[in-house]
Amino acid sequence: MKKLFRYSGFALLGFFAPIFLILTTTYYFDIGIGNFISTTEKVITKLILTWNISSDSEDPSISASKKSMAIQKKLKKKVHLYFADNTDQFLKVEDRVVTYPDSPSQFAQLLLNALFEGSNKNLNPVLPKGDFLRAVYIENETQTAYIDLKQMIVSHFPGGITQELLSIYAIVNTLTLNMREVKQVKLTIGGQEAKTLNGHLDIRYPYTTNMLIVR
Repeated sequence: MKKLFRYSGFALLGFFAPIFLILTTTYYFDIGIGNFISTTEKVITKLILTWNISSDSEDPSISASKKSMAIQKKLKKKVHLYFADNTDQFLKVEDRVVTYPDSPSQFAQLLLNALFEGSNKNLNPVLPKGDFLRAVYIENETQTAYIDLKQMIVSHFPGGITQELLSIYAIVNTLTLNMREVKQVKLTIGGQEAKTLNGHLDIRYPYTTNMLIVR
């Protein structure tokens, strides 16, 4: 019974305490009940808006993170790289999955660097391994990729007309068959137009896709 009276007392205190607080505040600050209620309502509304803004500011970040992950997954692309077969007479395809970069020029550079790095499936190299790529430029109007190689690449080619043929068409096929922005490829060396890569094939003109050399 004592507990019942005690709990009842707490309940009454909880009921009358806010009323007492409101009356005391309005009397002390000499404001009306209506103004007090209006001010209280504004404060509560502001708190609710602040909470909503805080919640909204978190949701977009989570959403943006999810979108970023989704975009990264979409940017994964299967590409076809061309290396020499075991006879060094033809090109052979090696498939890889790469992440598509921000621009076509960067994508072309990624593909060419993969050729310089060599095959992952024991195919023969078509380009000397090393940092021989100087610049890449894609002309949208003619869909021509201009590939500028460093001058020192000339002394690193093993030589032979067949090897030079494989090198050129490995570059050309890799770019033209993986990029819709590229229909032909023009090679330059050291920022200047060159006659050949290694004394055999004329590279003063652009090259287009050649599937007859692929096995």
